[in-house]
Amino acid sequence: MQTPQNVAKLIPLKSKEPPQQLKFAPHIGRLAAFLQHHEHLNSHARAEANIIEVRRSDAEIAFHLGISMAALEQCFSELIRQKVIRLRGAFQIEILNSTRLSDLARLKP
Repeated sequence: MQTPQNVAKLIPLKSKEPPQQLKFAPHIGRLAAFLQHHEHLNSHARAEANIIEVRRSDAEIAFHLGISMAALEQCFSELIRQKVIRLRGAFQIEILNSTRLSDLARLKP
């Protein structure tokens, strides 16, 4: 039987993993730089400069950036959550905030 004197106080363990935002910051920077590069390439070909076309699968993008598919998904989700980009179909991405995308591109290692 436990009494108040012998009940151990439970101390929650802190996670050794950094918060999601910090954990993927370098990967977000790589993805942002990749999107900026495609924005620059597509700006000459399209009338709508804020919509870029990336004709690669997610696996090809992840391989190109040197990150896992899970990290790529987290990065896309974070950019969408911050209202930096919006996905428009299978191959089109709309840049909603070019300034913020530039700032994030500087995070890459």
